[in-house]
Amino acid sequence: MDLTDPQNTGKSQDTRFVNRVFTPGEQELISLAANQDALLWAIWAGKEAAYKAVRKNEPAATSIPHSYDVSLNSPEEYFPAKERFIRGSVKTPYGDVAIRAFMTSDYVHCIGSIELQGNGERIVSHVERIGPDTGATPACESAFVRRALRLRLSEYCNLSLENIEIRRVKGPLGMEPPFVLVNGKKAAIDISMSHDGSFAAYAFAAPEGLS
Repeated sequence: MDLTDPQNTGKSQDTRFVNRVFTPGEQELISLAANQDALLWAIWAGKEAAYKAVRKNEPAATSIPHSYDVSLNSPEEYFPAKERFIRGSVKTPYGDVAIRAFMTSDYVHCIGSIELQGNGERIVSHVERIGPDTGATPACESAFVRRALRLRLSEYCNLSLENIEIRRVKGPLGMEPPFVLVNGKKAAIDISMSHDGSFAAYAFAAPEGLS
């Protein structure tokens, strides 16, 4: 979430939006935060990350915001000076999801996994600023984050960039989560991508020894 985008400022004062999207407990956390907008978007990112995580196992999962209740640790440190992550969890209709929220003064990025606490060392995530030459359309932003992820996978897994493809297909319930093809075959690499404003982010968990 791009915190430098004017469209993302002031939402904490939008009572109708806050009541529609956030649970009473989340609203209390937001109201007590020194930077209410930043915390609001951190919780929003946690909801999105949890939904993406559960939908991989539950294709019919819904994304109703109130159904995803976010808790974050160390509330007094929600907005540190340097990038770091804060652990948390999300209660969903499909079980709990562990999350990590990465925050700077410019953006919030959150990753989530049902098994995050057990395999956190295998999860690689990164946030990149979208260059001016990519344009401002969603299609260009999507192409940017896909290429950035392919480059990182190429380095991490010792694979040729040309042999890596990221694909997303439409299923009976809408667009399905993205997946990775290596040499034309679906690979056991769990990925997630997002972009907002001037920033693009990705995360992946790959099995050891993939090449």
